[in-house]
Amino acid sequence: MSPCSLVFVLLGLLPLAVAFGTINEPMILGQHNEHEMVTRLAFQCSSGQRSDGICFEPRSLDQLAGYHRDVMGLPIPGAGFNGAVGSPDTLDPIPEGPEAHCDDADYLDIPGYPQTRAEATAKLQACVDHFRARFRQAWAAAAELLDERKRIRPGMVELANSFGDCTFAFPALQGNALGRAKCSTLEGFGRALHGIQDFYSHSNWADTADPSQPISESNPPGLAMNGTAPFLDMRATGPIPPDQIPLTLTTGCFALPDTSPGSGDCTGRITHHALSKDNGLIYLDGTFGEVGPDSPRSEAVPSNFHQAVKAAIQSSRDAWDSFRDEIRYRYGAVSGNLMICALIRDDPIKDCRNRTAVVAVDVSWRSSLNGASELEVSMARELNSRLTPHGLDKVALVEFDKSARLVYPMGYPQSATFGFSEPCGSEANLGSALRLAIGETIEAQPETFTDRGAILLLSTASEGGGLLSENALAQVRRAAEEGIRVHHGCISTPKLTSEHFANGKGSAECQPNNQLLRGVLETGGVFAWIKSREPRTAANFISLVMDRGLTATDDDDTQKHTWIFSGIITADFLSPDFPVKSFVYPVSSGEHLNFTIGNIASEDQETQSCFTMTLWIKGLQIKIATHIICSGTDPLSLAYEATVSFDLVLVAQYGHGTTKKAGPVNVGDVVFTLGLDTNMPEKNETITRSSISIVSSGTTREAQDSATHGALTSETPDIPFSTEIVGRSTWSSSHCSKARNDSDSVFRLAPYHELMCSARTITATTMASNFTEN
Repeated sequence: MSPCSLVFVLLGLLPLAVAFGTINEPMILGQHNEHEMVTRLAFQCSSGQRSDGICFEPRSLDQLAGYHRDVMGLPIPGAGFNGAVGSPDTLDPIPEGPEAHCDDADYLDIPGYPQTRAEATAKLQACVDHFRARFRQAWAAAAELLDERKRIRPGMVELANSFGDCTFAFPALQGNALGRAKCSTLEGFGRALHGIQDFYSHSNWADTADPSQPISESNPPGLAMNGTAPFLDMRATGPIPPDQIPLTLTTGCFALPDTSPGSGDCTGRITHHALSKDNGLIYLDGTFGEVGPDSPRSEAVPSNFHQAVKAAIQSSRDAWDSFRDEIRYRYGAVSGNLMICALIRDDPIKDCRNRTAVVAVDVSWRSSLNGASELEVSMARELNSRLTPHGLDKVALVEFDKSARLVYPMGYPQSATFGFSEPCGSEANLGSALRLAIGETIEAQPETFTDRGAILLLSTASEGGGLLSENALAQVRRAAEEGIRVHHGCISTPKLTSEHFANGKGSAECQPNNQLLRGVLETGGVFAWIKSREPRTAANFISLVMDRGLTATDDDDTQKHTWIFSGIITADFLSPDFPVKSFVYPVSSGEHLNFTIGNIASEDQETQSCFTMTLWIKGLQIKIATHIICSGTDPLSLAYEATVSFDLVLVAQYGHGTTKKAGPVNVGDVVFTLGLDTNMPEKNETITRSSISIVSSGTTREAQDSATHGALTSETPDIPFSTEIVGRSTWSSSHCSKARNDSDSVFRLAPYHELMCSARTITATTMASNFTEN
């Protein structure tokens, strides 16, 4: 590019109202992206550190401060992104006017000066009013960050590459409803920051005059103020108090060409050129390089640039303090803190959920059996490690036997202490643990505990009949009413001996009240029986909890499978509103699998309820088998041996042979259990997440119907097959395989192929001798 061409391009980048530099072009424009550097020094987090609630994480700071690009240390003129703070200088189609940069509020206390003190003050007032308007734009836009349940809206905060940098439009084209709320909020705040920073560059507030020259319009007096300007309080309203404006306070008159002495409208006046301290090198460690070029005020007294930058940094921080206060005032402390977190965090959906979790650990006599107590503590530690350590998550720890006690009051996860008592000789009172946990949850967030609270109840036995059981059920129902999610892990211990019963130790072994099980599911939580003591059991169980959603605020519309873990039996439900649930397990070559599937009838159920369980090859959408499981029958046991590795999907579907109830539908329509035993319990269970039609409990009925149709009609290889009925079972066979579908009545589905065939690309499995031919 020729020098003339380069000048032409850079003139296209030159703002009509010169300010602290916005782009990185030192050779002609003399700019070193000063606005970016001031903003980064004001708001950057310590190197490698997460946000402390005040500083901005890297990607979010990019949107506010902008970024520049260079090659081997040499700047690429105009390359990069101006950010919100640079948006007033953007040519879209022209930069913002003098009020956005605090220009034209010039005054010199000499007879006959072209502008009076009152006129200069009016220009300063217009500048401050503009900043306040931008500040209001920011907090008004922040309202769109949260939904009606006070959850951060993912589409409003996403900064991933698919969304890209924010787009900051010229004021006439701005509309908060047209863009991401995070971008709109940062734009308003960034435009206000731009003017606040420019005030110190364009005024004599923090600088001193050239001592070698007389005071004149080319060398106005400096105020050398050490603090920031009080009238830049963005929460203030009305006229600037007169006592906040020093008599000799001045900014510079701006007109093109920007020279000193001035010309045109700036003839005889203090000009922007004479007073500005726009250009100079600023480093991210807070040190400085050369000042200028073409900044007489800085070249005469180099510390003037340094003082202007330092004042701009502090005033920017003051504005951020004011903005956070205003957000909390407008929207309340809880919503305000979530909004602030959404602005400063790069992954606010993960880091800003503001959740509480209470872990209740059973220390009754039974927890001393077979390592149960140690497993409970491992689970408590595992959940604590999954909480956001530098975000808004909090945790409390409770222990219980016949009564409940607080071990660690609600606080930050990184400070949690796990000083549980040794198991004692009393029984387990689940109700007292739940009552204390609910109280801790509500007290921690009285305004917004709903949908943000979770209780992880770990026990080694279920309460016996009578009042204890009724108390636990009442507390679970209370949690559901309050919007607190309960997860229950019941750790199976060895069968009791006659000696235990002789000593009066007769708690029921993980055989919960049917209504209690349904009550836990009603809260949206996980109910599981834990048989395994393998090292990965604690992590596996907590993965189930987190994948289900620790709290209701973690729910989303993402379609996903529930993982199956060996040694953990999970309970779930089906209903007309949630007719499909899907599960996935990574099968390994040579693995022997034994699935146990049960249908739990409710205590007041008068009609038989049935559901189907279909086994699929994930990704290939090849169906292995379909089974019908009805209430009132023994659990179905399915045994397989795998000859290659693949991901197995089990899809449970509501409705075959189920009599639908009149009136409201509840979680208890069909409650089923799913367990797995394997000869490889210690393997690292990982899944290749290939594409398949799946349905989650959070999707609509229409979406589930559509996904189910796609799963049940996928294309299969053209292998000859025939069907015959033997006894009460339906057999499908091909020239190379034989399989069986057990049910009390024949349920016709699209034909499937037992995967013993030698067809290429099809995973081969062999059904073991779980069934016998009649």
